[in-house]
Amino acid sequence: MVAFDADIRQGNARANASGNRLLGQAFLHRSRVPLDQAPIDHVTAAEWAARQQELDDGAATVEELENGVVDGCSPWACRGASEHEPVQDDFGLAS
Repeated sequence: MVAFDADIRQGNARANASGNRLLGQAFLHRSRVPLDQAPIDHVTAAEWAARQQELDDGAATVEELENGVVDGCSPWACRGASEHEPVQDDFGLAS
């Protein structure tokens, strides 16, 4: 990948074959430095915030998986105070 990054910096194959030089330089990494010098392992603030959001959502999901939805229904019974009675669907499951 590092070799490919160095090759595209010299211009693409079509431009070189027709004798045209690439205007400017091309880089694979958004920091616009060669890939062997780019901060590939650096986590940006936006990436860090997204990871934290995933972790925060994960705790609620784990609890919901362990204990079920607070006012939800299973195929056999409903949990919590509900205004309406459970209704059986076509498959005989309560909803």
